[in-house]
Amino acid sequence: MVWLQVAVLDSRRLHDSVHSLHLTFSLPVADFPKAVKRLLKNDILMFRTASSVLHILPIAGLYTFLPKYLESQFRMPAHHANMISGVGGILVMGLGIIISGVFILRAKPNARFVAAWIAFTAVVYAIGMGVLMFIGCPMDDFAGLISHSNGLSSFEPTCEATCDCVRNKFSPICGVDGKTYFSACHAGCSNYTIVDGKIASFYNCQCIGSNLTSPEMASTATIGYCELECSNFWVYMVLFSVFVFIHSTSEVGSMLLILRCVDPRDKAMALGLIQFAIGLFGNVPCPIVYGAVVDSACLVWEYACGERGACWLYDSNVFRMFYHGTTGGILILAFVVDIVVWYKAGSISFVEEQEAEEGTVEEMATLKSQDAQAVDNDYL
Repeated sequence: MVWLQVAVLDSRRLHDSVHSLHLTFSLPVADFPKAVKRLLKNDILMFRTASSVLHILPIAGLYTFLPKYLESQFRMPAHHANMISGVGGILVMGLGIIISGVFILRAKPNARFVAAWIAFTAVVYAIGMGVLMFIGCPMDDFAGLISHSNGLSSFEPTCEATCDCVRNKFSPICGVDGKTYFSACHAGCSNYTIVDGKIASFYNCQCIGSNLTSPEMASTATIGYCELECSNFWVYMVLFSVFVFIHSTSEVGSMLLILRCVDPRDKAMALGLIQFAIGLFGNVPCPIVYGAVVDSACLVWEYACGERGACWLYDSNVFRMFYHGTTGGILILAFVVDIVVWYKAGSISFVEEQEAEEGTVEEMATLKSQDAQAVDNDYL
């Protein structure tokens, strides 16, 4: 008899749970238009959404083209550039998110402090991009590269022997004079040596080493770029990682503001709305904007069958300025929106949410004890 009562009690609880689950899934569908209307009228959520888009767009573009930038600016191999981008960018970002989460858990800051910190990280990152605009490596070792008054550069013939050379076929060689030439033809080379079935070096180059005193070495060149005499790489990566770390500490606070500025019943809908906005206004235009920025810095294009292909060589100065300048400019806009969020964040209370959660835990403990007591009474 006792076991029968327990079975009946369990069946009633199961029925109540199924009924509650049915209401949980049916009500949000019916209230979908009302929920969307509530979210669209939430000015804090709208500004927070705009801020998230303006934060994600430049960061995504920066990381997408960071390996290409390192290859062009510091002449790094592709695999090294990819590895350093992951360590100096993604790994540091993850560390900043974890540390900021621990800080918020321990310190329990209010909403205005969190909003102010998000704005602070945006302006610091924008300033950092301005600093990184001037940390790079020049292209002084390229022979025949002329800088014009409009800030752009172009290759000009280095001597009379290069007048008939094709300017769309970039195949760099390093002359004994320490200069990188556009190609063997642009260096005026007439002979070459083959090692293991491949061209290893060129000699009898009319445009190389006219001012050198050693006649037997004056006109030789090897395949590839000359060694870059620039020590700014580690300075750049250290500063870049610092700015990435500072900005990443705003990620947890940003999500916290989104969850606390809406009604508890609208939290899931708010997350869906903001992810939709980030995907539509952040991830979609990101490759278009930054692709145009990168292409604008190209010096030499590859042409095949009359159609333009990949870029052979980038102007490192233009690339550096446009790449970081675009990122910094967008983050300045994000900072302005973050200031508005900070101004309005006074109406958001983190303490009430925490107290409600604590009360819910206590209520659940009380209900569990009452259920256990009821089962014991039925058993007795």
